[in-house]
Amino acid sequence: MQQDIVLIKLGGSVVTHKERPMTINKPAIDRIIKSLLSVKVPIMLVHGGGSFGHYWSTKYDLHSKPERYSSEGIAVVHESMISLNHILVKSMLKLKMNPYSVPPFSLILGNKPFMKKIFQLASMTKDKIIPITYGDIVYRTYHKYSILSGDELMTMISSVLRPKKVIFAINVDGIYKNIQAKDVVQTIEDRAPIKFSEVNFDITGGMKRKVREAFKISLAGMDVHFVNGFKPERLLKIIENKKTEGTVIKGKRPSTGNA
Repeated sequence: MQQDIVLIKLGGSVVTHKERPMTINKPAIDRIIKSLLSVKVPIMLVHGGGSFGHYWSTKYDLHSKPERYSSEGIAVVHESMISLNHILVKSMLKLKMNPYSVPPFSLILGNKPFMKKIFQLASMTKDKIIPITYGDIVYRTYHKYSILSGDELMTMISSVLRPKKVIFAINVDGIYKNIQAKDVVQTIEDRAPIKFSEVNFDITGGMKRKVREAFKISLAGMDVHFVNGFKPERLLKIIENKKTEGTVIKGKRPSTGNA
């Protein structure tokens, strides 16, 4: 059952200066948070690590594969993400919004979404609460930990709640067919099955991970939008079903063959 919720991922490259360790992009944070004040429908937020979690996970060689990692590295990465989350929460509180920080570890059971907890987040939005969670290092099994990214959380939450809107706020105008020419792909139509390896778009690194997760979400029937987080007016237009620059990966629709 689809939930009347807008799920938004605030990219780490939007809320931080990724090239400068542990440095927030305060003007960008303030602009995007202020823009959300006008949103009338329930929202849930996920944010990335940017120059906080990504910096330390690289330094301590922590990855998404469950392994026995450095205990010091686990503690440092986790603390850095709590710190970044706290900055975003304080920004929202200053504007009289009602954020509720949610540790990502509470949303999983092993490698699967903890459905009961995720449904509880949806229930909280009915009380004008805005749940906000984030990528982090999480315990997986005996002695093993792994990075659970904000992009993966978007897929997990979407698979359970089936939000009305799924939006990735990134640091560019959308998915480029040609980065040099700034040629944004407006629509990626649904395919069955969508094979990431067949997509001939100019995407690398972190964007590749985002698009991979977005394809997973779209295969469950949900449209996934990519929009420039530095231009929050575009984010609002997507929520209001208005046309704007960006990319939408169309969700796979059920076939309607003749009986």
